[in-house]
Amino acid sequence: MSVADVFNRRVRGFRVVEVVGLGILLSLVTSVYLAKTFAGSERQEIGRIEQEIEQEGVRKRLLEAEVAHLEQPRRIEQLAQMMQLQPIAADHEIAEDALIDVARRRELPRAPVTAEPVAADALAADGPEALPDDVPPPPPAAPAQSPAGGVR
Repeated sequence: MSVADVFNRRVRGFRVVEVVGLGILLSLVTSVYLAKTFAGSERQEIGRIEQEIEQEGVRKRLLEAEVAHLEQPRRIEQLAQMMQLQPIAADHEIAEDALIDVARRRELPRAPVTAEPVAADALAADGPEALPDDVPPPPPAAPAQSPAGGVR
């Protein structure tokens, strides 16, 4: 069979080359249509995400403006005067690194035990879950006294 026979051979009145070419053309048209359809859905998704980003940017700017308003020194000073707060004494100041030790030494008030069970949702809304570092250590034992009445 020669190359000329492939181009001239007919099946039901159509040349084989024409049938193969039509099949390739149909597959290309279908693949282009599917690619454009998927690209359109992706384009919609990208537009939705860009709109969400823009909304979050607006929300961020509003929150920054609110923080700037709440942190105004004049406003804080007025609140402090209204609540009759005084400046912190120098002997009550502490470094940031020592805050954990102070929190561990301080005895936290315990909530009274109630007979009613509390829903788990209500507990979760009150605050964060306690971590092992958040639990205060037991209070130190009182120093023992010698028989003479002095401290050993």
